[in-house]
Amino acid sequence: EDEITLVVQINGKVRARLNAPASVPEDEALGMALSDSNVKAHTDGKTIVKKIYVPGKLVNIVVKG
Repeated sequence: EDEITLVVQINGKVRARLNAPASVPEDEALGMALSDSNVKAHTDGKTIVKKIYVPGKLVNIVVKG
């Protein structure tokens, strides 16, 4: 497969599912995740503490505030 579904989590809760190329690099995957409207709603005005990328599966963003 040349396309995958990338799960985006904020503090461990699924907030988005994005279609992405199977070989998407980490910086591009994080950019796609942070530009999603639902993810923006949960990160606006908060401090991003950590970004975790599991290639081909998931982006997890830890926020506080």
